[in-house]
Amino acid sequence: MTVPEPVELLSPERLFSLAGQAAIVTGGTSGIGLACAGALAAAGARVLLAGLGDAPGVAATLQARGLEAAGVECDLTDPTVPESLVDAALERWGRLDTVFANAGAALDVPGEDPGSPEALDRLEIMFDLHVASVLRLADAALPPMAEGGGGLFLVMSSLSGLRGNRAIGGYGITKAANAQLARNIAVQWGPRGIRANALSPGVIATEFATPITGDPDAARARLAKTPLGRFGTPAEVAGAVVWLASPAGAFVSGQNIVIDGGTLASD
Repeated sequence: MTVPEPVELLSPERLFSLAGQAAIVTGGTSGIGLACAGALAAAGARVLLAGLGDAPGVAATLQARGLEAAGVECDLTDPTVPESLVDAALERWGRLDTVFANAGAALDVPGEDPGSPEALDRLEIMFDLHVASVLRLADAALPPMAEGGGGLFLVMSSLSGLRGNRAIGGYGITKAANAQLARNIAVQWGPRGIRANALSPGVIATEFATPITGDPDAARARLAKTPLGRFGTPAEVAGAVVWLASPAGAFVSGQNIVIDGGTLASD
């Protein structure tokens, strides 16, 4: 017979609390990454934002809201960066519970021959950012996370990695690969308390998505294939990140969670 959970553990305040946690969010200075960093901090985590641009300045906007955050300006394709980020979080907070590998870029040129030298060069850059740098981050973060009792390693994948793509084929290839990386980590590190998952958003209303959201014809075509009939918001991705990092997500691992308003399921 299953013993019911104590009522106090089932309260939303406990289920979704990140009090005492420390987290790293790469690509955390704008768009989905910033929304997720803010949501993690609002749920009680101490958050290190990493990415291009004025990361310390962005972190200061969270601090002004009474949240605990720090920022590091960096390029995730630099092989020395992942270890330095992990060291910074451990030095500052003495622990690391959640890592969200969110940094990304879509570099495909629509209409270009995907086998051309230029296209293959861009594919290599995207592979480095979406797969190799994520693997380097995992290599740096997972041992201390495991020693601290476990945690969540979360990878930003994409709906593009689950469908064929006319315009962003290279992006889709590398996003399919990093979702598989999350599954591998889940299997390899699960016995040491590490949960690993991928997120695959559809079109989320950010600057990154303006080639679709800002083009009336492209927007109309995508919305026609989206059962909910609208684009997503960064907050709707951030909610999933908080869930996975919290006690409510403690038995979820090895999954690629699609956040797309029903697009993938649509006929």
